[in-house]
Amino acid sequence: MKRVLIFVAILAAGPRAWSQEAVMATLEGPGEYRMSGSIECGGEATSTIKPGERFIARELPRGEGDWEVYLKSGISGNIPRNRIRLLPDEPLAKLNFENCKKKWRKLQSQRIKKTDYAAYHAKKYYGVANYYKTLVQASEGDAKAFAQFDSLGHMDGEAGEAHEPDMWVLLHVAGDDNFAKLFAGQSSDFREGYAEFLVKCGIPFFSNPKAYIKLHFPKTYAILYGN
Repeated sequence: MKRVLIFVAILAAGPRAWSQEAVMATLEGPGEYRMSGSIECGGEATSTIKPGERFIARELPRGEGDWEVYLKSGISGNIPRNRIRLLPDEPLAKLNFENCKKKWRKLQSQRIKKTDYAAYHAKKYYGVANYYKTLVQASEGDAKAFAQFDSLGHMDGEAGEAHEPDMWVLLHVAGDDNFAKLFAGQSSDFREGYAEFLVKCGIPFFSNPKAYIKLHFPKTYAILYGN
């Protein structure tokens, strides 16, 4: 399920091989830091990181001295390592995909382009006429829309790659209560398959996505993975 995520760069450009696990961090040294980057499901964005503000940080694999940071606002970008103080004992913050639902609402009324691989293939080959409307409805707890969305897991190639990340995004946009309810009445095989795929989709962000899901989506975690 496709496109957005760090996140910014990750879903748009594909998964990265990170050299270090994500950890919470804050600014090192006095003063603010003005960062240019991107926002989830959006374009370029800037943000001023204030002293004491917490964010997720990850070392870039190229070893160039900069780290990628992910702010609670959903904006991510790179800042120098010497401006970061790691806080490895703090639990990871929840990712922010609120902008994605706004984007889905906008796209559901627009004409589908062939280059929008997931939406185009969903309509042409899988009978899902409006991919983004389906996402919006599923995020609001519509079981029928969620079933349609899940049926697209069989897409492969560029369409499948475009569709996969939306599985991870949908969890965040729907929220724990709605997402847990969507699995009510589903078979154990369905839950097992979805649980496995959800972890797969989370890999670009965290080496242990199950721990992250347990922290921020405890009801969903209990249904999919047990206690």
